[in-house]
Amino acid sequence: MTMNINGRNKKMTNIKKIKLYTILFHSFIIIGAGHGIGVMLFFDYLSIPMLFNNGIEYNLNAEYQDRLMLVGLISIIGKITLILSIFINLNKIKNVITLIGIILLWISVFFLTSGNWFYNWLYGFTFLTSIPFLIYSIKLTQLIFKNKRV
Repeated sequence: MTMNINGRNKKMTNIKKIKLYTILFHSFIIIGAGHGIGVMLFFDYLSIPMLFNNGIEYNLNAEYQDRLMLVGLISIIGKITLILSIFINLNKIKNVITLIGIILLWISVFFLTSGNWFYNWLYGFTFLTSIPFLIYSIKLTQLIFKNKRV
């Protein structure tokens, strides 16, 4: 294993960077809403007060705009989970929490992109802007299963 000047493992630092890039790329997935666009980070922020005001409602057959608050809630829980996994020292628990965070972020992307792409272009547009996140999250998952010591 390669060590840097401070004695920390470079692989650990790289995995932390990949986790942070995964969170960053997910935060900037572009979402069409109303007559404009926004980024996922905005809906993460809005989903928490909306949860307390309206509760959770979800229908997979609902329109694109009707899914945004639930997606924001799932997204922020996944991001918090990934951030927490950076600070945990036990490798097995760190791996499990990291995978839970990635799965929650994947679910949020699935909810945003599952629909009739021919009827509404927003599904495909959101999927295209989520490709960097998907690449980094797959790389992170690969590193977890390859190393077992994340």
